[in-house]
Amino acid sequence: MDELWTEIVEQILENIAVFQMSGSGWVFHSIVSLEIHTVNYKPLSGGTYIPLPKFLASEKALIKMKFKSEKRRNDDVQCFKLCIARALNPVKDHPERITRQLEKQAEALNFDGISFPMKLKDIKKFERQNPQVSVNVLGFEDKKIFPLRISEMAEREHYVNLLLLEDKHFVLIKDLSRFLSHQMSKTFFLPEMC
Repeated sequence: MDELWTEIVEQILENIAVFQMSGSGWVFHSIVSLEIHTVNYKPLSGGTYIPLPKFLASEKALIKMKFKSEKRRNDDVQCFKLCIARALNPVKDHPERITRQLEKQAEALNFDGISFPMKLKDIKKFERQNPQVSVNVLGFEDKKIFPLRISEMAEREHYVNLLLLEDKHFVLIKDLSRFLSHQMSKTFFLPEMC
């Protein structure tokens, strides 16, 4: 805090000197008041673990990839890559587990020139580099589901549907019909999709 205060004071004094030297004719007399407001800032990044809301997790329509080890829990900037690999290589038992085999399957996909965490705008590049896969992305906010990205690549062998949580974390939608069945209930609202 002392370092921050010193830096602020130096910046203010520098600005005053520059202003007075510019020929304004004004003279600095005193500072009448100064308020500093602070908040505790904890930024989310693509590697931050984001739990599924309970009402989404209970439906069993989503697969939230997770590391077995708690040490690697926050190391999931690769969630897009792992969700795609799981969609292309489904398993019956514990599909949410990130295994070495799944990581190898993910590395077999072409992610050249794509940085992680994955951005929506880079999905088109991924589709061009992986002609067997098309990717749709839905968003979720305030108990509303809405399309964020509908793939233009209609003639593909594999269609992958993902849910993007908090603009940071991808979750695999393993059963789109079940996931969207809430549209008939009062819980969710989904604008019409073409």
